[in-house]
Amino acid sequence: MSSTPPPRAEDPDIGLLRGILDAAPARVCVIARDRRYLYVNREFAAFARMPSEAILGQTSYQLVGDSVARQLDPHVDRAMTGEVENVEGWIEYRGNGRRYIAWTFTPLIVPGQRPEGPFDAIILFMRDLTEAKQREEEAETNRARLAAILEGIADGVNIVGPDARVLLANPGFLRMYDFPAHLAAPGTPLADYVRSRLQRAEYYAGEEAAAGEEALIAARVATIMASPIGRFEEARPGGRVIEVRRERLADGTLVNTYSDLSARREAERARRESRDALRRNERLSAIASLLAGVAHEINNPLAVVAAQALLLAEDAEGTPLAARAEKVRQAADRCGRIVASLLASARQKPPRRDAVDLDLAVEAGLDLAAEIGRGAGIAVTVRMPPGLPALSGDADQIAHLIGNLVGNARGALAGWEDRPEGWQPSIAVTLAAARGGVEIRVADNGPGIPETLRERVFDPFFTTKGAAEGTGVGLALCRTIAKAHGGGIVAEETPGGGATLAAWLPAQG
Repeated sequence: MSSTPPPRAEDPDIGLLRGILDAAPARVCVIARDRRYLYVNREFAAFARMPSEAILGQTSYQLVGDSVARQLDPHVDRAMTGEVENVEGWIEYRGNGRRYIAWTFTPLIVPGQRPEGPFDAIILFMRDLTEAKQREEEAETNRARLAAILEGIADGVNIVGPDARVLLANPGFLRMYDFPAHLAAPGTPLADYVRSRLQRAEYYAGEEAAAGEEALIAARVATIMASPIGRFEEARPGGRVIEVRRERLADGTLVNTYSDLSARREAERARRESRDALRRNERLSAIASLLAGVAHEINNPLAVVAAQALLLAEDAEGTPLAARAEKVRQAADRCGRIVASLLASARQKPPRRDAVDLDLAVEAGLDLAAEIGRGAGIAVTVRMPPGLPALSGDADQIAHLIGNLVGNARGALAGWEDRPEGWQPSIAVTLAAARGGVEIRVADNGPGIPETLRERVFDPFFTTKGAAEGTGVGLALCRTIAKAHGGGIVAEETPGGGATLAAWLPAQG
């Protein structure tokens, strides 16, 4: 009596292998020479969205389609000959879309088969790296965008690693500090940047070349790496100002950004100058209104003084008082011309452009001031060489300018309380040809003008004297007169002490 033997249980080793392959995160399959699937693991079936039993016996063309199968066929054929192929790349699955796969094609060697092939089947291992590749490509895209941004911005950026090597330096940073292009290579030692600056004699405060280049480099690198975070400003050659902002990451990496503030500071300076000019114009307008009122009130009594001076000069003719009477008459006439000039300035009329007798203008300007100066024990000297360029303008206004400058110096000398023992006050008036015109310098040996006030002394109503001693109008008028004639006036530094005011008037055009 015959009987059918019971089915043989699966080899335990085979069962273990299947368990291992089903637990693997990779997709695994065995493909025969005719491209039919002999085995697929659980991950493969899940990706195909079909039970394993439904996949077995199908060809790759049936399962994944002609396009994908044709792309993989050359690698399958080489594996059938005994080669092991490792391939990765993007592939478009008809049911799963675009994926990035790493394939390993390996010949399947069965017991008793020759190891050199040919083989009847291969094992295909597939790892899906799509998400990792997408993150990698996204990171690369972001890096490219960042690189484009850093390449195009004017600001400087650099990143210094904890090992004092520069990981990134954008073109803006290299341009800002005049570094050569080769220093931008990632990993360049920070010391190379410091060396480049030292070779151009760009030393920090407290550094001395005598210390030696390598010692200075080591000290500066250590200072930079230990420097606190925050922002500070650094002066560059040519008057440029760089704002440095420094941040430190948890691992000690320094991220530095640099902004050139020069244009911003220049714009701020221009705005300040514009505001100051507006204020000066407002003050000058106020002065003009004041002068117009004062001149109008003075004009009537001055006319009486001038008429009486003329009568007095006529009555005194031929007597010892004639010379004095004539001086009074001339002074009254000059006062009348000054009042007329002030009125013309207040009404913004163009100044006269007559040929100026410089000798007479200087004499008129110095006459009253010099007399008062000698009365106060102040020595006034005048140096006016012959052959000075001819001037064209308003002689009375030029005389007024000289008189105001000398009067200002006299007031400074008379009011100096901390004068040294044995000091003798003096004022020197010097005229010289300069810059295609005439320079009038009035220098005294008094307390001088502090550097911070050398521009402000020309502001209307600004004075360093007491309320009862000065109005702050004299030097402002001097500047107005000089500018009206196409020139200018400055307060200069005076070696040895004292003050020097220098007015310049262009020659007759």
